[in-house]
Amino acid sequence: MIHPELALPLLPLVLDRPPFELCRALDQEGIPFCLQAPGLPAGRFVLASSRAGCAYPLQNGQCLVDLDEVVECLGDDPWRQLSDTRSHRAQWTLGPLPVREEVSLIDKRDVRRRLMIALREAIERRGGVWLKVASCPFPYRAAFCLRIDHDDYHAEDFHALLHALRGQERAVSHYVCAADFMRHPEALARLRGWHVGGHGFHHHTYADYEQNLRNVSRGWQVLERAGLSPDGFVAPHGRYPAALGEVLKNLGISHSSEFGLAFDEAPFEPSPGGVLQIPVHPVCLGVVLEAAASSGIEPAAVIEPATRYFEQWIANRYEDGEPVLLYDHPTGRWGHYPQIVRAMLAAARDCGLLWRATMAEQARWWRARQKISLRVLRDGDEYVVFANGLPSNYKIAVEYWRGEHVAQMPLAEKVLRFSPSSLAYQRRGQRKRFQPVRVDRAEGLRGRVKRFLDWEKSTPIEEIDSSTVSGWMKRTLRRWQG
Repeated sequence: MIHPELALPLLPLVLDRPPFELCRALDQEGIPFCLQAPGLPAGRFVLASSRAGCAYPLQNGQCLVDLDEVVECLGDDPWRQLSDTRSHRAQWTLGPLPVREEVSLIDKRDVRRRLMIALREAIERRGGVWLKVASCPFPYRAAFCLRIDHDDYHAEDFHALLHALRGQERAVSHYVCAADFMRHPEALARLRGWHVGGHGFHHHTYADYEQNLRNVSRGWQVLERAGLSPDGFVAPHGRYPAALGEVLKNLGISHSSEFGLAFDEAPFEPSPGGVLQIPVHPVCLGVVLEAAASSGIEPAAVIEPATRYFEQWIANRYEDGEPVLLYDHPTGRWGHYPQIVRAMLAAARDCGLLWRATMAEQARWWRARQKISLRVLRDGDEYVVFANGLPSNYKIAVEYWRGEHVAQMPLAEKVLRFSPSSLAYQRRGQRKRFQPVRVDRAEGLRGRVKRFLDWEKSTPIEEIDSSTVSGWMKRTLRRWQG
């Protein structure tokens, strides 16, 4: 019997007029929360801004956690950072080789992690508990997928890649750019039985809504006519303009993945009710080979260090319980060097509790996870967890955190009782994470003009929309260039 004075739940956290970014971060973390409302209090800890004040007065037994105080130690405004959609060119170092890619300007994973640590410490100081739904089905520790973006078709590379991937259907997702593949129905037929998603028709992400709508829909139709059932989308070049997000939402796409919005991060919705974003690691063999070429290094000389890099990255992410999601474009890369694909898959197999699942399956899991609600109360030296919304097709685990130490427990029933002293703990979150360095320069006149024109050479000249000034100029310049 729980003592009446302790009957007010420690979880869910109660949010009073919260910024959307806080709800999103808690959802990623798996911490149960609800919105403040009149009536019986839903939880002991109320998160609110002291400057804005509470919409409803605190009730007997409730404790205010001042969000302004929590985020003060973070320096910059985390709500603004987490909502930022800008991108920049960043550099990683692979041995002596500088590797560059266009990624999100803000490292959202780092911002969210620091925010959650500050909030956890504030809750624990007030006698609360940090217990969350695990990010993967039980008993797994992290999720793995190999994302393949098929920009164009090259028969030798395509067949070499599929041969290297034989038997890996559960761990691989293919996203197909349709313009070239529609001329090769035999290649599309070989993808039946695999998870396949869209990568547009032409290999370009447009700045405006209508052109994105046409490009995404057209590519989708090609895949469906080939007898495939596309699920999910990834934007060419990893870009995520606001117009693309609206297109994907209105088309009912289940998930997307653009490192121009976020990388190395847990899944999230960029906006309320938006398409689920599943970020990947932006360093791939393609950018390694490009870096080698610009440095005058033979491609064969970077295969071994690249292999070691990916193997170590997989092991590190697994140990930290972080998503292990890699991607690349096979043509001229994985097709020529299938040993790298095999090494990645072998490294994933060496991680015994790594959940190998397609991006589509991970999106389904994440949606099921979002529907789980927990209520946690203290009873003496024990905690009692009451669960609702448990899915029938996944096994669920909860994680109890003490600082940087975590204990995982299966949640097989709707009620779980445990004593923290009886659990086995693992330490996480202590590994130093290499932060990429910004290397892009201030945009000059040439760059501003190209951005205004939405300059690219993937769209055939006759298909460029010339009804706008920028479209007419792009079409004219493309014709002038021949």
